[in-house]
Amino acid sequence: MSQRRALRCAAAILAVALAACGEEPERRAGPERRIVVMAPWAAETIAALGAADEVVGVGDFVSWPPALATLPKVGAYDQPNLETLLALHANLFVSTRSQAAATQHARLRDFGIEVVELDTATYRGTLAAISTLGGRLERGEAARALVDAIERRVGAVRDRAAAAPRRLVLVAVGQEPLFVAGPGSHLDELVTVAGGENAARDAQSPWAMLSVEAAIAARPQVIVDSSDNRPGAPRGRSPGIWARWPFLPAVAENRVYALDPARISIPGPRLGEMAELMGKLIHPEIFGEATSEEMGPLVAGRDDVH
Repeated sequence: MSQRRALRCAAAILAVALAACGEEPERRAGPERRIVVMAPWAAETIAALGAADEVVGVGDFVSWPPALATLPKVGAYDQPNLETLLALHANLFVSTRSQAAATQHARLRDFGIEVVELDTATYRGTLAAISTLGGRLERGEAARALVDAIERRVGAVRDRAAAAPRRLVLVAVGQEPLFVAGPGSHLDELVTVAGGENAARDAQSPWAMLSVEAAIAARPQVIVDSSDNRPGAPRGRSPGIWARWPFLPAVAENRVYALDPARISIPGPRLGEMAELMGKLIHPEIFGEATSEEMGPLVAGRDDVH
């Protein structure tokens, strides 16, 4: 028997012996995946897909889920700190597609860091991004299950609101200047699903600056305002700055809602939950009243990604 064959036989015998003892021979693993995730939606998605333990760093604006929010910060999405990335031995960088970040992303690639850029500007784009990210992380089945769960929850809201009267809804995401959710955004889709019509339907982009005069002229029946991200800001039914125009139907009918931005502004695994919340804001007579907790900050243990 040749020496090589003898070694193979010995290895086989050892494997059988280890199996009999309830142990498995150690397998040679490939390169460890060390992820830095810049975009909040991607952080939530990675956690929902069960890959949070592969993340070693996050962007400055990642504040959820809690398990990732405490990891080392690596800078803004368009200005990642290369020294920090190298110190973390990052080999996969996940972010949102952006022309402003193109130069920095090219530099990361020069240093051997794979860059995954995904477009979540629209509702459908977000679902596609979840699928693409799941495939890259070798969690394609989990990603398909997540997308299916989102679409089932969104579809259930659509069915319940199908016969409801269409209410004109303005979704404010920024003030001074006023920025609103325009056509194509995930919020535009959720407004439609929940029985509303976007008051900014004629805007030129998914996220658009709108004059106050145009907002007033639209005479929205419901205003969903997520523009105030200050800690402790009031949440719930509140006219806020819109009280200046008491003749607006939304103000006169007490249909102005102040929400924490995290509740609706970040597309991703919580899209189904966002659709249900939008239903409560637009048609509480069908979906029930939204609670102040549902409009307030995300809280660990109660709002974990699911």
